[in-house]
Amino acid sequence: MKAVRASLIVVILLNLALLAASGPLRATLSRYELARKQTELRKLAIENRALLGAAGQARRPDRVAARAASMGIDLHLLESEIIAGASPAEKKPVPIAPRH
Repeated sequence: MKAVRASLIVVILLNLALLAASGPLRATLSRYELARKQTELRKLAIENRALLGAAGQARRPDRVAARAASMGIDLHLLESEIIAGASPAEKKPVPIAPRH
């Protein structure tokens, strides 16, 4: 009977020791996770800035015109249709004749 009590006391003390040790371990793991998330957030912020810069460059009028020309669309004809009162949705884009 005394042996059973002694073993139960030992098991209880071991469980208490494990609980006492797991608190700081959990806090340390949480700090590591927080540091990983902050690093990921910084990387995403840098990537976001780069994408915003690339989007700004792509919206420049000269870039839009070059892209339209590469797709065979004459923006000057579209602009004149808009000024004349016809919406671009009413007419299909007119392809540019290939230059030889």
